[in-house]
Amino acid sequence: MASHRERKRDSYGKEFPHWDLLGLHRQPLLNFTFTTSKLSFSFITSQVNLFPPTELRRASPHFTMISTIFGFLNQTDNDVRDEWLSDLLKEADQSPDNLQPVLREFQLLIESNPRIYMLFQSMFQQAHENAPVRNRRHEVQDYQQMLRVLNHVITHAPPCIGKLAGVPMLGVFRYALPTVSGYAAFIDPEVNSMLKKVLDVWGEFLSSSESVSVLTTSSTGWFGTEAIRKLTSTANVGGTTYAFDELYICDPNAPHYGFPSWDAFFTRTFRENIRPVASPEDDTVIANACESRPFTLGRNVKARDNFWIKGQTYSLVDMLGAGFPDSFIGGTIYQGYLDSFSYHRWHAPVSGKVVKTYTIGGTYLSTVGAMHRDDPHPNEGSQVDYQVYLSAMATRAVILIQTDNPDIGLVGFLGIGMVEISTCEITVKEGEYVKKGDQIGMFHYGGSSHCVIFQKGVNVTGFPEIGRKENVPVRGKLAVVTP
Repeated sequence: MASHRERKRDSYGKEFPHWDLLGLHRQPLLNFTFTTSKLSFSFITSQVNLFPPTELRRASPHFTMISTIFGFLNQTDNDVRDEWLSDLLKEADQSPDNLQPVLREFQLLIESNPRIYMLFQSMFQQAHENAPVRNRRHEVQDYQQMLRVLNHVITHAPPCIGKLAGVPMLGVFRYALPTVSGYAAFIDPEVNSMLKKVLDVWGEFLSSSESVSVLTTSSTGWFGTEAIRKLTSTANVGGTTYAFDELYICDPNAPHYGFPSWDAFFTRTFRENIRPVASPEDDTVIANACESRPFTLGRNVKARDNFWIKGQTYSLVDMLGAGFPDSFIGGTIYQGYLDSFSYHRWHAPVSGKVVKTYTIGGTYLSTVGAMHRDDPHPNEGSQVDYQVYLSAMATRAVILIQTDNPDIGLVGFLGIGMVEISTCEITVKEGEYVKKGDQIGMFHYGGSSHCVIFQKGVNVTGFPEIGRKENVPVRGKLAVVTP
């Protein structure tokens, strides 16, 4: 049987090539203008047509991709991140000439392509200007140092460090991502193709026995006091007080709790009866597909909409690809967010026949932050805007289930890989019948998001309160459908 990476490669872009779906090869190119401390550039970047030039401004120093994903960082969070990155830079610079082959390929791409070279050069110049003065000497200075840092990242498992737990690349690119050049670089198809190769190499390491080095009780280990507290408090929804080994299948007496790799730990499974299926015999009750916090609810969704504009909504063709079912137009979309401490397997929200499964390749580090430079209140709604943006731009997996209940009809599940999470593994096949609560797939590595999509005319209500701080239990009640 093929590994999850092999299956992903086999289906990557086979039926729904992401960049063609977005129409980026067919629409006019965009002229960007930006200014650094030394020069003013005006350039055209290929396949970039999403934003009017007037909406791209110099990045606010504190409105970053980290903020949009995790909420705004307090001073303690910033100090922890700065200390971590400073140590990482020192370690990375100790072996400047020992790049992994995939990063030598990345270096060749940057240095042999004038457009990409310009973007990566100017990205770090702009990031330096955006970073607070006290941070500047502790940030990545140029693309050469970026490659050395990535070389360290992809040969190590991620430590558990505050809000950066599981997503070290996000911390590395904190000030570079929301710059104009950073935005252009990280929606570039060639850059994303290269990032996929880098992330695949890292994924191989995270599935190896070498990656258990962080599955320890140290202060930055995933079984350290603070990490265990966070893991158990995240899973103990509804006031339960289970220990980690009571929640998850593991062996607390074995080295590394019995997990053979970091990925095995990340995709850990709940013990039986920890997450019962909501009303298993009542098909009007929709089960929660992912252990997640509710982020937003979209009604009367459009076939296509301006998903990149602040306050806008979902765009079905960009989420699901060409040929998506017309019955979803005018329907309802529920979206939730999973952080690095949550359970990362997906479960069927309804019972029915799996009629379609596919993966859409997308961006890996693209951020919505570059769009809202002039917003006087950038934190208000920014996380929701970012989630909507990712539903159309990030790598994602689609599963369509035809239910037996005519009041529900076809239901769509969208698994969305965020930032470092390049692998969305589908574990069901077309034609297979699933029962509500059955496993249908999983995420690998980091934080992620998901959507459940209902057809027009389906009267689905009773969703959890949007913005609640506690996860909704996977397989628990998500909503109810009435005629």
